[in-house]
Amino acid sequence: MKKLLLSVFTIITLSTNAQTVLFEDSFETYADFIVSGIGNWTNLDVDLRPTYGFEGVTFTNSNAAKAFQIFNSTTTTPPLTPSATSNWSARTGVKAAVCFAAVPNVSVSANNDWLISPQIQLAPSGNTLSFWAKSCDTQYGLEKFRVGVSTTGTAPADFTIISAGNFITNPATAAWVEYTFSLGAYNSQNVYIAINCVSDDQFGFAVDDFKVTTTDLSVNEFAKNNFSLYPNPSKDNFTLDTNSAVMSSIQITDVNGRIVKNINLSGVSNTSVDVTDLTSGMYFVSVETDLGKGTTKIVKN
Repeated sequence: MKKLLLSVFTIITLSTNAQTVLFEDSFETYADFIVSGIGNWTNLDVDLRPTYGFEGVTFTNSNAAKAFQIFNSTTTTPPLTPSATSNWSARTGVKAAVCFAAVPNVSVSANNDWLISPQIQLAPSGNTLSFWAKSCDTQYGLEKFRVGVSTTGTAPADFTIISAGNFITNPATAAWVEYTFSLGAYNSQNVYIAINCVSDDQFGFAVDDFKVTTTDLSVNEFAKNNFSLYPNPSKDNFTLDTNSAVMSSIQITDVNGRIVKNINLSGVSNTSVDVTDLTSGMYFVSVETDLGKGTTKIVKN
């Protein structure tokens, strides 16, 4: 696939391997081709350069200055047909987060684009980050990226790079590769996780199936031993009973980690939660109490 430069002037479930998912996102719920407002993600374009697009293929925000973009190869005009040398397809579903090559000039020679997760509460131990990435085009492959963690904020200077060396070079095979990183240095902390694309005049770097897990089941065991949630599934309301523990807050998140409801409480061990405004599907209910924190799941009918 030939890349085209336009004129800049026209331009918490448990899985079978005993892991608990703390956060995951496959980017399927976001609108095609957006470059901002990607849920609770932070998307930072530091290089501020226009980007390469495709010859004979159009889509919203093509050639724009941008960081990562929600890219759907099936809805470009015309749709992109995957091949062994050029494959812009998502790994899961039809959408991935893609960083297009920045057009270099005399002062900027490479991408400097940041995709930063929402804040994630890590477990006391066993925390792991995993995601899949690929170079979308073999002719302009060898995409480069770094991974960082911040406990303070979402500015680039806040992040400590945890990937070895200056950057990771993704193979130029147009095939998905899984990357995993231990988050043990940040146990029990609230963190932001960044993928920083630093490719040097490549073409397209794609990320999909971003996930943070833990093998520490204490959070779920606490919920199992201290919470009663019923009815489950629920249509309108559910009751949460914490036996002798006193609740201070309830937070409900969807399967993509987006917070859909926050409830502050004071001195109660039993409460009813209205979920009539939520769409059907599975949600995670996290409860803060005087005895600890637990997370369980509920299905909304």
